[in-house]
Amino acid sequence: MPRYLSWSPHDFEIIERALKRYKMWGLEPGIDLDTAADGIVSLSQVDLRKTNAPVIIFEIHKFARSPISDRAYWVVQLRSIDGETQELREHGCVSASSLVFAIAAAEKDAQDGLVSTVSFERAAARAEPYRPE
Repeated sequence: MPRYLSWSPHDFEIIERALKRYKMWGLEPGIDLDTAADGIVSLSQVDLRKTNAPVIIFEIHKFARSPISDRAYWVVQLRSIDGETQELREHGCVSASSLVFAIAAAEKDAQDGLVSTVSFERAAARAEPYRPE
C-alpha cells in the first residue's frame, strides 16, 4: 500500500473552492475532515431540489508518489447513498497527479452517472508502495 501524506493548507483551499462550486450549482455540499491527518478527506453533495436524490461522496486519498518524495498522487473513491433506501454503494475510482484534476475527474464521473469501474487498488497502483527501511 502506498504511503499516505497529510493535507496541506493549499489542498484545503482547493477543497474550499470545490465546496463553493457545489453551492453555486445548487447542491448542498458537505465535508468530513476527521481523517485528514491520515491523508483522507471526504466531500459530499446532494441536490435538495430533487426528491430522494442520492448523496454523492468523494473519498479523496493523498498518496506519496515515491518513498523518498512528498509529491502527491490523488485517488478518489466514488460512493453514493441511495435517497430512498439509504443504502451505501461503492462505485469505482478516479485518479490524477493533482488534486484539482482528481476532483474534476470525480465530478465528471458523477455527472455521467458514477460509471467508473476502476478498483481502488488499480487506481492507487501508480503511487509507489511504502517500503520502510
